[in-house]
Amino acid sequence: MKIILMGTPHHANIGDLAIAYAEEKMIKQLFPDKKLYVMQEEKLDVCAKRVKNYIKKDDIILLHGGGNIGDTYVTPEQGRREVISSYPNNKIIIFPQTAYFENEKELDISKKIYNAHNNLIIMAREKRSYDFMKKHFYNAKIYLTPDIVMSLKEISDIKRSGALLMFRRDKEKTLGNEKTDSIFEYIKKHFNTYKITDMNIGTEVVNNISEKMRKEILESKFKELQSAELVITDRLHGMVFSAITETPCVVFDSLTHKIVESYDWLKNLGYIQMCNDINNLEECIKKAINSKPYLYNNDFAVKTISDILIKEIGDES
Repeated sequence: MKIILMGTPHHANIGDLAIAYAEEKMIKQLFPDKKLYVMQEEKLDVCAKRVKNYIKKDDIILLHGGGNIGDTYVTPEQGRREVISSYPNNKIIIFPQTAYFENEKELDISKKIYNAHNNLIIMAREKRSYDFMKKHFYNAKIYLTPDIVMSLKEISDIKRSGALLMFRRDKEKTLGNEKTDSIFEYIKKHFNTYKITDMNIGTEVVNNISEKMRKEILESKFKELQSAELVITDRLHGMVFSAITETPCVVFDSLTHKIVESYDWLKNLGYIQMCNDINNLEECIKKAINSKPYLYNNDFAVKTISDILIKEIGDES
């Protein structure tokens, strides 16, 4: 029996790179004696076709997690459909995902394909996605779990200085220029230094990111957060990276429900503050910074996800 992880990214999104890193790390730790094959490919349908002749009935297929079950980014969803359709006799496990559909026709297509598979397991990374999947993907086994990046812990004793501003610039952005401008003005007045950063390493697709390169990219980003007194962001993994590096963070919501729902996993951390109103910015910043000690325990994420993998894979021979 082989384990095949399909669809790990070679694009520029650092959050996705962190997801892939956490997925591979957990699989290797849990199943050191099982063969793991990782397919780094932007399009899942390409993955499905490339290995068609090499996958046996008892092999287990794992699909990369993230926030793209739905039609916000339709290409990954189309690829996932292709994999599920192409391997009706294999157990398929989808790592923690967000589900968000706006187009009823696209949802109907996914429902038909997902429900036609008799051994599909999906991890939902927030309660709303879990409820949605239970309703629409009723033939699949659905689990509620945190985002797998929450299973990491990246603590450092680097001296902290200044603020880090990390805002979306894509279709998921909901913070308007007026609000971001007011955030910038506040930070300029109250912090000696600040830096504008992002969760992308570039605007172009980056091909053939090696395991070594991915590690270097992630270590650099973790160090950037570990060096900051405060992070302000509207990115999910801006919030998650802040949590796992024990960095005070104020987070604003974006297009889908993934941030506000994922915050439920972290709301016990005083140094992570959800800000629903720009007028409460100062209060949220003070709460985040003053909530010492900044302590992160990743046991909840490690146990939740590893228990599922052990249950679904561990007893397979």
